[in-house]
Amino acid sequence: MEPTAGPELPSQITCFEILPRLPSKSLMRFKCVCKSWSSLICDPSFVSAHQNLGCNKNTHLLLTAWDKPTTQRHFFSLEINQQGSLIPVHLLSLPTLRTKNEHLYHVQSINGLVCLYLHNTSVPNQTDPEHPIRIFNPSTRESITLPHASLASHTTNVAHHFGFSPLTNEYKVLQVQKLIPDALRGNHFVFKIFKLGTSSWRRIEVDLNDLPFDPLNCPFHKRSVCVNGAVHWMHWTENVIVVFDIGDEKFKAIPLPEDYNCFIHRVDYPIGSIVEVDGCVALIGDKRLMRMGMIGLWILRDYQNQVWVKETISFPFHWEKAGYPVPFCTIHTGELLLHSSRLSRHKPAHPRVLLYNMESKSFRESDEIVLPPESTCLNVVRLKLLASYDDSIVPLTKMRYGISHHQASIQMVHQENATCFCGVL
Repeated sequence: MEPTAGPELPSQITCFEILPRLPSKSLMRFKCVCKSWSSLICDPSFVSAHQNLGCNKNTHLLLTAWDKPTTQRHFFSLEINQQGSLIPVHLLSLPTLRTKNEHLYHVQSINGLVCLYLHNTSVPNQTDPEHPIRIFNPSTRESITLPHASLASHTTNVAHHFGFSPLTNEYKVLQVQKLIPDALRGNHFVFKIFKLGTSSWRRIEVDLNDLPFDPLNCPFHKRSVCVNGAVHWMHWTENVIVVFDIGDEKFKAIPLPEDYNCFIHRVDYPIGSIVEVDGCVALIGDKRLMRMGMIGLWILRDYQNQVWVKETISFPFHWEKAGYPVPFCTIHTGELLLHSSRLSRHKPAHPRVLLYNMESKSFRESDEIVLPPESTCLNVVRLKLLASYDDSIVPLTKMRYGISHHQASIQMVHQENATCFCGVL
């Protein structure tokens, strides 16, 4: 007797219990199985299920290296906690300005999407057509280029901040233009918003006199953190955190902890003193503790009631000799990743990454980060850590609607393997 096929699983179980547990790379292949699966994997409810189940949430690190002969900046992905040596995978290459200096791309990551734009504070042309803002999904290799945003003739500085509102399910980029003070115009800013899925930037009106902080001294050009549907900056001169709500597009301010004073505690690290820890806004500081090999970490655990909790991290080694490691992000194991901004003398090409368990208050060092095999042909000699991101299938194809071909483009960038990615133009 021939064996009979077993009963098929209900489609509801297959679509919302089994498939969302798979990694993004597998799901991108499965989009080629049939049209219904391709549509399903791009459906917002499926994307949410994939994010919420968190079965494939190994933290990835985004690293970069500069190729001086070609003035190209290369980006690499590294999945941490792999077995053996950690070898980054090349993702894409982008041009930089043709100057003698090495220019970094600013990077902000939300829900697995990465916002990239060239940072050059000396020349206010970061939105020129040759160096546009890009939104990139490293997991699916999808990328969109935002349309050019015109700048005022008297602009001195431009900054961009990437945010997401879980209430409206919207991704937005906030552009802040700082203008030359003018006796007739006064001291002005220009604030613009680009919402993914639309076709153009739009200006938002902000009454500077009604803001609960001094905007002229606000470091909009510094690192920001997006949590709870809002973008956050530390305002050094007023001891507040400036907040921009992505949903209602309004500014407000949150007082710093009572025992935190920017003059006493803040240390101006390359990554800034404000970071995200376990989904919360956190502040790094306390110069007095640092001289004793410790770091103070203030975490805004209760966002609504503005309750701060202070943690003290004690290093089992000399903090200075370790390269001044500071908190960078929380990874999928719950550990706090600390990154040394100073390169090792013995291995200058390798960023040093430490992992700290906040419950047991113990450290462990990650496996050695090894330069990728193609680094020689890419003229890569040194890697820098830019950001962390989660495995994500947020579809950028859905974000292109309303953007004309001359305004923006969507593309797949540098595929390592001949893998079918259907549904991407």
